[in-house]
Amino acid sequence: MKAGLSTKNAPSPNVVLPHYAFGAIAFLVASVLLFFTAGDIINSYLGGRILGVAHILILGWITMIIFGALYQLIPVVMEVRLFSEILAHISLYSLILGTIFLYWSFWDSYISTDLSMEIGGTAIFISVILFVVNALMSAQKTKQKTIENTFIITSAFWLLFTVSLGILIVLNVFYKFIDKNNLELLKIHVNSGIIGWFMMLVIGVGSKLLPMFFIAHKLNRNYLRISYILTNFGHLALAVSLYFFPNKYLLTVIALTIISGILFFVKYNYDAYKMRLRKKLDVGMKLTVVAFLFLFLTIISGFLSIIKPDFLEKIHISINIIYGISLILGFLTSLILGQMYKTLPFIIWLKKYGNKVGKFKVPMPADLYSKKVANLHYYSFVVAIVLILIGIITKIEMVVQISAVAFVITASLYGYNTFKIIFHKEKLEKNDE
Repeated sequence: MKAGLSTKNAPSPNVVLPHYAFGAIAFLVASVLLFFTAGDIINSYLGGRILGVAHILILGWITMIIFGALYQLIPVVMEVRLFSEILAHISLYSLILGTIFLYWSFWDSYISTDLSMEIGGTAIFISVILFVVNALMSAQKTKQKTIENTFIITSAFWLLFTVSLGILIVLNVFYKFIDKNNLELLKIHVNSGIIGWFMMLVIGVGSKLLPMFFIAHKLNRNYLRISYILTNFGHLALAVSLYFFPNKYLLTVIALTIISGILFFVKYNYDAYKMRLRKKLDVGMKLTVVAFLFLFLTIISGFLSIIKPDFLEKIHISINIIYGISLILGFLTSLILGQMYKTLPFIIWLKKYGNKVGKFKVPMPADLYSKKVANLHYYSFVVAIVLILIGIITKIEMVVQISAVAFVITASLYGYNTFKIIFHKEKLEKNDE
């Protein structure tokens, strides 16, 4: 991206900023609720209250931020205008509505018998459809046929599949038109969201942004092409195998295929890290490095969750919980916490000062937030994620509750910086010349 995150194709900040604002609020709400579900989380991952918190994190926090960031990044990465800002606004409101109703439905019971599940699921489906249409119609106009763009476009298809399957599972609870255990369908739903949506997207966006932020050049792009083939083939094979013949040995081979694909992506960015010209890492990149450490834990626990080795039978539930926690609260949350400082300040800076450079003394993007607050939530986040994993392993409820308090501190500090950036007031000084 020759112009960094600034481009003539960038959408109106009014499209992007509400996603960051609502995402920060959702993260704080989920962190507070985590305190009250500490007893649930150490014993099960299928309880209604846990599913409620999980969907706030997945939809209201992670997906919300991803949608907002992509509305800014797709025009930048693909060098096209966003297809429709109106669709983006409708998708946002629909996602907010769907998240609230789904949370209420899950919190009330495992799957509610009132209309809250149907309303929530429909709203989420509409939001996803509008996002996918926006992304694909924008991509259709691009002349940049890169592997990163292919990852992003593919992730949109897997997102649509994931949400569609989720709705199908809910309908199957009431009408039972699929002669299949809903738990088996849920496994496909979860893994499609994790591998198809989140990992495809992270690989596509991360492979573009991280080398840019590290200032690294001449990387081996064949790693990304191999990663795309292995990860997509493995994910498709996993879905088919889980549905038709969940043989343990076949699942082991498939899991290793997916892991190999992810490791090629890691290798690509590790090379960028080693070759970086910017040696000193700011808090945003420190959090990004932490994210990759938790990616390894996600890979290991995910592998064990899929193959279910007999010698770990007594702790299968704990492994599944660690898999979800290490991905959602470890890898993805750390990545978002870090990359917010690489995206949101530039968006606001571009809006406030883009046409004033050279005419006035303007602040740098990094001056738009508190570095002290950013460093504080870096440490509170590390404490939070380590403690929650210890709490799950030891099954000590108080440890999980202390972790939840640390997450509340993290979310509060992150929210403070987010809104400080969003509501930044223009500060100009005349040049001495």
